[in-house]
Amino acid sequence: MKYEEIALKYGEYAGTLYVYEQSDYKEMPVGSRPAMLVLPGGAYAMCSDRECEVVAMEFFNRGYNAYALKYPCAPARYPVQLVVAAMAMDTIRKRAKSAKTDPRRVFASGFSAGGHLCASLANCPPDLAEVKGYEFRPDGIVLGYPVISERLGEKQSFLNLFGGARTADCDWLELDRSVGAYNPPAFIWTTADDGIVPSVNSLAYAAAYADKGLKYELHVFRTGPHGMSVADSRVSQMSPECDDPCVARWTDYADAFLRSI
Repeated sequence: MKYEEIALKYGEYAGTLYVYEQSDYKEMPVGSRPAMLVLPGGAYAMCSDRECEVVAMEFFNRGYNAYALKYPCAPARYPVQLVVAAMAMDTIRKRAKSAKTDPRRVFASGFSAGGHLCASLANCPPDLAEVKGYEFRPDGIVLGYPVISERLGEKQSFLNLFGGARTADCDWLELDRSVGAYNPPAFIWTTADDGIVPSVNSLAYAAAYADKGLKYELHVFRTGPHGMSVADSRVSQMSPECDDPCVARWTDYADAFLRSI
């Protein structure tokens, strides 16, 4: 493994991009690999460890070049998080040749508020001034129990993101209402009884994809708490209910979906 930490600065704030790239071995030659950027949740108040390195390692072990971003959170406000995430995607694309990354298979995944940030990269208007100059749009996205809209039951993330000073030019961040023809394929999963980010967020985003005729896959598992991450013993030390072999299969489903596009 090639490991590195890269500081991504925007104004007075900085995020850290954790790099986990595959090593080259003569006995295991490869042509090119997919890449995965992981965006952890935390209601834009913090970046959850349970949705960071462990998810990156899951994709690394499946042959991806993996990256995890700890982006600035409150008191940092929009557009800081979006710009730093765009910088991370741009950095991964600029490393594609040296890392043997397939430039057509650079994906992003996000969980909870990190799912909102990931979907924001997918939905972002092409002419948005703050991210012009960055190759920011993923070739496919994976969303785990994502925050999609303030209307759909999770307001704290938006309070942390905007600090109570939201303007009309931010309306596109109600993401079920701003899906465009340029959105990449999306794999979405959640649980039906998530008590923090209601599953209707995922349903609304999938419906927007369906309305546009875009490629997506949606899995709603019958039961499970918020924040299940990879849903196995790696994240269940303090939350035994997060260890669920049925839900843990989302990683298999997501990998198969991404390899199909």
